[in-house]
Amino acid sequence: MRKTFRVLPALALFLLGACSTTEQQVDELIATMSANPLDSPAWQQAVDGLVVLGRPAARQLVAHIDPEYYKGENYSEFREEIEKMRTGCALALGRIQHKAASATLVARAVVAYTKAERLACIWSVGELGADQASIDALKVQLKDADPQIRLYSGVALIKMSDTTGVDQVRTALAGGDEELARQAIAQMEGTNFYGLPLLVELSQSSRAHQSQIGEVVEKVKVQVVKQLEADDPTLRLHSARTLSKVGDEGVYRALAKLLGDPSNLVRFNAAASLAEMNQAEGIGFLFAALQDQDPILRVNAVKFLTEVQRSSGVVQNQLVAALGNQEALARSGAAQVLGQAQVRAAVPALIGAVRDGNAEVRWNALIALGRIRPPEARAQIESLLHDENQTVAYYAEWALKQLGQG
Repeated sequence: MRKTFRVLPALALFLLGACSTTEQQVDELIATMSANPLDSPAWQQAVDGLVVLGRPAARQLVAHIDPEYYKGENYSEFREEIEKMRTGCALALGRIQHKAASATLVARAVVAYTKAERLACIWSVGELGADQASIDALKVQLKDADPQIRLYSGVALIKMSDTTGVDQVRTALAGGDEELARQAIAQMEGTNFYGLPLLVELSQSSRAHQSQIGEVVEKVKVQVVKQLEADDPTLRLHSARTLSKVGDEGVYRALAKLLGDPSNLVRFNAAASLAEMNQAEGIGFLFAALQDQDPILRVNAVKFLTEVQRSSGVVQNQLVAALGNQEALARSGAAQVLGQAQVRAAVPALIGAVRDGNAEVRWNALIALGRIRPPEARAQIESLLHDENQTVAYYAEWALKQLGQG
């Protein structure tokens, strides 16, 4: 199947103006699909016309991919015509983003249908977004005998932020089938920020098709950077977080602008990406939030610093140094991050922190040691079993249990 994102040609616009009602327009366009070869320019133009009609056409499109539609008065003995209509309607539903069609599309992705129909349905399910029923159905398709069905299912899962299908892309690129490899690269171009980390990895590790993959990385990167200015904060934050995988000056500048975004989560995702790329603006933002009086900002700082430390390790020295900060909030937050990221090298500093004059710092240091489980910390932990602060004493007992002694 050809790539499904296309500029609407003039003929499709002409077709839209030829009828007075949406229902008549849909009928005309579907008739055009049935009369022209699958993937021909005229067939593609008819699909484009259905996309222009948008959601008002969705009810009829869903009806046309249902096998029950072709019984009775709509009966057709020409299986090829039915295939062309159902394939085009399925693609149009994905491009229209008609989420209510998910269940119908999933039901038509099985082996009872032609390959063209199945591929169209699988692609469209990936476009409609994640729901558990769709994810489960696509995982079943990963076991199909046809490698193209497996590939499309894998890419659709990637679009749903599910990594189960990643190996299908790797296999297609490494398997020696040049056409399947080409399709894998083309399909990955439509994965947006979901697929960017894999694309970057492949561009660095795959000897075959490296230049083609590199071109797709650039296209997707441009798209994701542009989304940093989107009205939807969810789109901004996901785009910002993904760009940590693409380290170049243009990306740094675009992410730095988001440190003043109206949305807390957008700011923190941008800062985390900058920090992972070892950029001072991002690291400084997160450490400043670690000692902010606003508890929500501190929680976010701990969360994102933990992510950064786990993924890149670039903030380890700053975290250990923060255990000696004048601000108790900074010391307490650093202990939390070091424990959640299980930084073994921080054990000596954490052992020192259990003697801190601030009770909150002491119990967070104990929690961190309990998570890391260093046997050399036992004596210091035992010394706090009868601490004057009940919370500290409680976590001292908890930490000892983690070391294997109640």
